[in-house]
Amino acid sequence: MAGANNLVSIKLIADRLMRNPLMKDLSYEFIVDNAIQLMRILDAPSLYVTRREALNVENYRALKPIDMIKVEGIARTNGGNLTPLQSTEYIAQEFIGQGEKSPSRPEDTYSFNSKYINLNFESGEVQVIYKAVATDDECYPLVLDNETLLRCIESYIKWKWFDIMNDMEMISDRKLSKAEQDYTFNVAQADANMKLPSTDEMEMITNQIVQLIPSRTAFSRRFEYLGSQENLRIN
Repeated sequence: MAGANNLVSIKLIADRLMRNPLMKDLSYEFIVDNAIQLMRILDAPSLYVTRREALNVENYRALKPIDMIKVEGIARTNGGNLTPLQSTEYIAQEFIGQGEKSPSRPEDTYSFNSKYINLNFESGEVQVIYKAVATDDECYPLVLDNETLLRCIESYIKWKWFDIMNDMEMISDRKLSKAEQDYTFNVAQADANMKLPSTDEMEMITNQIVQLIPSRTAFSRRFEYLGSQENLRIN
């Protein structure tokens, strides 16, 4: 139920952490790295912003957006129309155009490697909708202004920092154990808070569950009517 919250800079968390004399030497790099790490651990959709980008396809592939965390959908742009692409498990998709012949499957498909989106058509344009971490003008991450989440990120960074200090015998095992317990408690709260659906989302889920006739066109319509109420006309 955190999707409607505003965004705040990671600097807010940094300011809170550095009030602790034991953490005055924290660097922004350490804070940002561990904050992103925790967001990936929680992996709740509400933690990310949705972005859209048009990519050129050359030689059966397009360069992935560098800030993409996960893809929501890819569509081929063809004369102003958008045709959704299907993900494929074709093991040689990456090598189409490099000696591997194009598969006989008629639908447009895609797959990923570390750098590219691999496609089964040689050239054109695709529109990618994906999830990414929001950033401010200085490229610092923005996080949801949700106190449960902020407390969780703070406790995770504190635990990781105390772990380093404990290895250097600068703090006791008891202090490290307390920091770990605080993180364990806070991450459970944040995980539940980030993934609990709102009343409207529960209505959408219910509409999907109680459908008598499953839709066979949801994908081609890019899930526009997914979760809408079903109306049956019986003559």
